[in-house]
Amino acid sequence: MVNCTYKGLLKASVFISLMCLLAGCGEDRTYEYDEKTQRNHHMQQVMQEWYLWGDSIRDVKCGEYFASPVDFIQKMSALSKAGDKWSYCSIDTLNNDYHPRGNVNVKNSYGFDFVIMTDPTGETTKQFARVVTVYPGSPADRCGLRRGDFIAQFGVDKVNTSITQKLQKGIGKQMIVSHLAVDEAEAIYYWNGNDTLQIDRSEPISVPQIWVSKMIGSNVAYLMPTNLNDSEELVGQLSQLISHNPSKVVIDLRFCNQGSLETVVSLLPLLSSEKGAYLQTIWNNRKAEYNETFNIRSDSHFDLCFITSKMTQGAGEWLIHALRSDDAARVKVVGKATAGQNLLLKAFDTEYFYTIHLAVAYVANRNGEYDYSSGLLPDEEIDELQYLDLYPYGDPRETLLQAAINQ
Repeated sequence: MVNCTYKGLLKASVFISLMCLLAGCGEDRTYEYDEKTQRNHHMQQVMQEWYLWGDSIRDVKCGEYFASPVDFIQKMSALSKAGDKWSYCSIDTLNNDYHPRGNVNVKNSYGFDFVIMTDPTGETTKQFARVVTVYPGSPADRCGLRRGDFIAQFGVDKVNTSITQKLQKGIGKQMIVSHLAVDEAEAIYYWNGNDTLQIDRSEPISVPQIWVSKMIGSNVAYLMPTNLNDSEELVGQLSQLISHNPSKVVIDLRFCNQGSLETVVSLLPLLSSEKGAYLQTIWNNRKAEYNETFNIRSDSHFDLCFITSKMTQGAGEWLIHALRSDDAARVKVVGKATAGQNLLLKAFDTEYFYTIHLAVAYVANRNGEYDYSSGLLPDEEIDELQYLDLYPYGDPRETLLQAAINQ
């Protein structure tokens, strides 16, 4: 009798436990889903309203709303099928460089850009890091590294593609720098000795908005901005140069990878001629009231030449596109094809510790042309790395500057 009672109690206990478990499974836990996905639902709403291709943004599978904001904006922009590679999400709590230039991340770097190449003498299969740029005041600058140097060894590592990350940031190290010379009589390159340099540990890099601003002789004005953000400084420096009445103005945009439409518009009156400069933004039909047109004429009589690279992006491209379209005979470009950002980005701050940078409009010329997504092509294409000497920026012997002056 006792045994039967025990079995009855056991069955009752199991039944009650099972019912409690099932009841727990049926609990409404929607609030947890909403809490963990609300930031991406918010991003989706912003994109549906403001994104240039907002009508293509639709709901995705529930699980995809748990993605990081960086991954989610890529998924959303991919829905547009427009090949948008410019919209992005910056995380406020991360100390990231969202506009790196080559191998230089300004948040933590030795402060030099480089390319890995094989022995230019052709005598060996060794690889070298050829220094393309040295940032002022950086560890690379302080240790004596110069543009055009060939790094053969970095710390204990021989240079090759596998140590690219080590060349960008890390602890202080010794490096061996080899010097290339030319035998003009034999028309051959040869190595002419080594130096050993000690570089400090990597650190945040300060990039000046204007790298170089100078007159070259009495006829050429040279300006090298790294961005087109601060219109007051740029307008001031450019106005000062133009006050010398140069016959040619060279604007070097090879490192200019960011800037604002407002700054571009503020520079146009100083650079345009009587033929004018025309720029317009073309939003989608739902935001057509935001379309803007800038038709600017001036009386500049100097020739104008831009120096570009694959890092020339956004505002620098808009500036060239506005001036070149209406005055191609006066406005020339030398260097390499640009990055191809034909889109205006707008930043949207959120309460979720990230900022959305969305493509909201095309930036076009007078004819409504914005077909430079593959980059603006130069009138004279030049690869400076094909030359032995890489002189300092602003030196009239420097390959690209010399070509710009001779245009």
